[in-house]
Amino acid sequence: MKSTLLFAIGLASVAVVAGSIACSDPIPDRFVERQGDEVPGYPVGEFHRPGQACLACHVENGSADSVFSVGGTIFSGPQTLVGVEGAEVQMTDSVGTTFIARTNCVGNFFVKPDEWLPRFPILVRVKKGITAVQMKSPIGRDGSCASCHQAREQTLAETRSSMPHIQLFGGEEPTGAAATDGGVCPVDAAIPVPTAVVP
Repeated sequence: MKSTLLFAIGLASVAVVAGSIACSDPIPDRFVERQGDEVPGYPVGEFHRPGQACLACHVENGSADSVFSVGGTIFSGPQTLVGVEGAEVQMTDSVGTTFIARTNCVGNFFVKPDEWLPRFPILVRVKKGITAVQMKSPIGRDGSCASCHQAREQTLAETRSSMPHIQLFGGEEPTGAAATDGGVCPVDAAIPVPTAVVP
């Protein structure tokens, strides 16, 4: 009886240790680390981390309080990191369901699963006014735009040979500075991209 009790206690201890090790997954943990620190002046919320991979944290069991199915940032041009407010991000999934998200004053947009849970792959078109850009290939499985589109200033040559950040206009937005709900954007729309950890 005593040996059975000791065996049960030992087995329970092994299960607790194994369970605590299993709670940490080095791949997503490293992905979160690569996002770098928060940018001063951008409080955690809808305006923070523009241009970064939203679903690094905003996933089931992730470090963020909310879960997204899709999220990203729309910038004005290839050589600028100024977000575009009020752009429509028009998405269609593999079974034909659609959703339109709108960007805030730093260019961020996000979709929660209770709003739309797409079946990948999805097609994306971004539009504001008379300007529209169709993504040339579908999004295969990752709802974070920045998993492929890197938010950094690029030379014109780089935009032809690598995946640039998402851009709607060829340069500055024709309508001028962004605002939110007819007011002033609470953060600077000219985005200082934080220095991320190099893999």
